[in-house]
Amino acid sequence: AIPRRKNAIVFLGRNDGQFSGNVKYLFSYCVQHASEFETCFVTHDPGVYKALYQVDLPTALFPRENALELTARAGIVVVDDFQYKESPIYVLTQGATIVQLWHGVGFKKIGFLEARSGLDLTEERREYLKRMYSGYDVLVSTSEFYTKNLFRTSFETRKIIETGYPRNDVFFRPVEKYDLIESDVDLFSRVKRLRKNCKIALYAPTFRDDGTDPLQHRALDFPALSDFLKKLNIFLILKMHHYSTLYKGFVFDNIYYCRNNHDIYPILPHIDFMITDYSSIYMDYLLLDKPVIFFPYDNEEYKKKQRELQFDYDMMTPGVKCYSQGELMDAIYDLVVNNRDDYSEKRVEIRNMAFKY
Repeated sequence: AIPRRKNAIVFLGRNDGQFSGNVKYLFSYCVQHASEFETCFVTHDPGVYKALYQVDLPTALFPRENALELTARAGIVVVDDFQYKESPIYVLTQGATIVQLWHGVGFKKIGFLEARSGLDLTEERREYLKRMYSGYDVLVSTSEFYTKNLFRTSFETRKIIETGYPRNDVFFRPVEKYDLIESDVDLFSRVKRLRKNCKIALYAPTFRDDGTDPLQHRALDFPALSDFLKKLNIFLILKMHHYSTLYKGFVFDNIYYCRNNHDIYPILPHIDFMITDYSSIYMDYLLLDKPVIFFPYDNEEYKKKQRELQFDYDMMTPGVKCYSQGELMDAIYDLVVNNRDDYSEKRVEIRNMAFKY
């Protein structure tokens, strides 16, 4: 067996090693501020490898020989999802200390709780969930509330620690040189320029477990929405979940499609308000104390067929709820034109419950 080095850390990104999320920001921090560790970002994606290599970040492309050896020797492996368990690289992580950062806190059932849910899941699916949410040495939680009500009940782990999420550091400091890697640099510059004269909004819906999403459901009439937003001088960014199909062909002047594998976090501090449905991204956005509009147009069907909720939706979502495009446009008008924000105190309450720091 190859001996593992205690101070060697390998970081594995979500999916096939994307450079985003908590893994990206903890890796960048360690490179710059934790020289006592030997750090390396291992990816399956040649594009990610090239982007990191070009700026001299320590990286390796799986399954090249150096990636195999680095992973086999690492004393610590840092992840923020479980897809690495479905890759051949999983064998090489056995025996290392596995640090699971995870990728968000919200209100849906996950892991062991989802495996025991009343939805019509196959036995294979239930066993798969138990396997994917097991076998961690350290798991990061963001608060006592989520430690008790989400992570202890949904994961099998030796230890839970409560910290901030690394990806949220970018909200509270100037953008650094590594933050915009695998982000949309053109959009970042455009938003900084546009926000001097108009409002910037983000629509960030999540995926559905059956593989569909709001665009496939035709939940929005985009030409009508575009006309409405133009009148109010609003620039809207559409950011789909990375499970959603990569959409192309958006040709609206004031609606911009941000590729679903791009890192949106450096741009979030420049967003004036967010629109979402069931995505946990809004919880991070609460740290910026800006309005969120919720658009759960398929609420009843989602709870019955897609994912059981662990917490009450209305209690956990501090913002107006809209179930049609008309209601959504009314809520946007109320916020932007009438400057109406009835949820500022509720946002603080939920933020303080979700984040210890």
